[in-house]
Amino acid sequence: MSNKTFDEIIAERIKELRTKNNLTIEQLAYQSGISKGGLSEIERSKKEPRAYTILKICAGLGITMKEFFDFKEIDNFVNLL
Repeated sequence: MSNKTFDEIIAERIKELRTKNNLTIEQLAYQSGISKGGLSEIERSKKEPRAYTILKICAGLGITMKEFFDFKEIDNFVNLL
């Protein structure tokens, strides 16, 4: 059972997808149209991303929100609610 918060799970997912696509924080921030500082705070779980921000990050990664949320750990989290 995971003790991670939703924000931590989302932060890890963003970082995972960013590194999988060989992008720096600066590159993803630029491609997403959000600030580098804001993205950095989200990846460190210091800032909670809004749905619109996640949508912009998905656009920067070239994926859909469905693809973004299609991973095991989020399913496990939801099943614990």
